[in-house]
Amino acid sequence: MKFSIRRFNEWLIVVLLIILVPALAWLIDDFLPGNVHYLFNPNPTTVLIGLASADAIDIFRGDDPAGFSLTWETVSIYLNVVIYLMLGPYLLFMGYKKAKENEHRTKPWYWYAGVLICIGSLSVVPAEIVKLKVYANTTASAAESRVQDMMRTELAEVGFATAQYEILEGGVTESFTVEDLNLEGLEFQYSVENIQSDTLITLMVSNPDLPDYTVKMDVKPYSQSVLKQRN
Repeated sequence: MKFSIRRFNEWLIVVLLIILVPALAWLIDDFLPGNVHYLFNPNPTTVLIGLASADAIDIFRGDDPAGFSLTWETVSIYLNVVIYLMLGPYLLFMGYKKAKENEHRTKPWYWYAGVLICIGSLSVVPAEIVKLKVYANTTASAAESRVQDMMRTELAEVGFATAQYEILEGGVTESFTVEDLNLEGLEFQYSVENIQSDTLITLMVSNPDLPDYTVKMDVKPYSQSVLKQRN
């Protein structure tokens, strides 16, 4: 019975630590000087995503990205990796090893620290992995949306050039292609889907990198609404 009670007490202490340590960390967080609290950030990917987002904003504005440098934020990423994946299991193992050396199998204090860190990693690490996957999917989706915007923008330029060409040339024939416009620097592929008359030409833009996405545009040079874009 004493053996069971001792083990029960050990895990009861662990449960109390799980409750008290986060509460204590929350209370003293406001009193930590400067950016020291970053060193014990339980969500290191938040820092990583924040730095990557700042670089993305710099690129969008045409500035050079700052990249990663040695700061409290970046140090916290490495420190959390060491704590969750190295220090916690090490303390837990050494605690078990030390307990076997004494008669009563009493756990040393660092065994409790190792258990606390390992239990914390079970909740933190999977959540951080999911967060990184969501961020990667969001980044890929944003990149795809950017390409789609570029396709629509370039299609509008081709559409205006087509309307101007048709007016200046007095009409187009069925053999008309986008190459007849002599436009340079086009990044995407264009085709003439339909030429119903001198007043309606349908253009389509496509991208090999996005095979399932195309945009069509009706060009009406002599209409008040010259261009009409549709997917």
